[in-house]
Amino acid sequence: MLLRSRIAFAVCALFVAATLAAYSQARADDAMAAIKARGKMVVGIKTDYPPFGFLDGEHNVGIEIDILHNIAKDLLGNPDAIDFVPVVSANRFQYLNTNKVDFLMATVTITDTRKKVVDFAAPDMKSGSGIMILRSNQSIHDAPDLAGKTVVVVPGSTGEDWMKRANPTAKLLVLPQTAEALQAVSGGRADAFVQDSALLVGLESTLQGSRFKVVGKDYEPLPAAATCRKGDSAICDYISKEIAKFDKAPCPAGPRSGNLSCMKAIYHKWIATDPEKFMP
Repeated sequence: MLLRSRIAFAVCALFVAATLAAYSQARADDAMAAIKARGKMVVGIKTDYPPFGFLDGEHNVGIEIDILHNIAKDLLGNPDAIDFVPVVSANRFQYLNTNKVDFLMATVTITDTRKKVVDFAAPDMKSGSGIMILRSNQSIHDAPDLAGKTVVVVPGSTGEDWMKRANPTAKLLVLPQTAEALQAVSGGRADAFVQDSALLVGLESTLQGSRFKVVGKDYEPLPAAATCRKGDSAICDYISKEIAKFDKAPCPAGPRSGNLSCMKAIYHKWIATDPEKFMP
């Protein structure tokens, strides 16, 4: 009797496991099928994060935007078959998990905590935390100098987490938008802005560089990648294959630059100095 019970339990367990696996695969396939049936990708992107995702007038541009155009070209035959949905660090996972977007390409850093709730594609960038201050500021040179200072961080960012660990005596001013952060530093409400080094270097290379500068180093660099709902593996798997292809071959939708691979051509287009520093 006991043996029969154990056999029955084992059979039931195998059935449940097979059912869950089939459901997970069907869900992943359905998500990809929905994109193809719709004829466009709906993607959560950053609009305040030069050079990775920002606005040039009314147009979305940047490194991650170029990568998306090339993915759309391969997947749907049209590099412009994308609906861009602006997100910020504080709401991007909510947009993803409430199906407002198919996936995110919004400078999402890969962490062990995030892996528990979302799936990641292969990395398309890497960055640590950096420090931006007014160009006239001569008192802050490195992370220890932020002790007791007011520092702007973005909610839900790895910069916020790093500041809490690196300098717990700093006073954090939490603001969701890059423009708000720069205004706070410029207006004297804060002494520094801590966010991804990739963003801060991008800002320094624009007109913002006349007022602001980056100090210190690239603290605790980590990879970032396109992000999918947990179980939507088909989308992230496809993007991973595309990233691997772009690392070796020219861009199907541009830019083209001599013998450079697609990824290198995109990075060289948007970052003038040491662009491969931020490549994964």
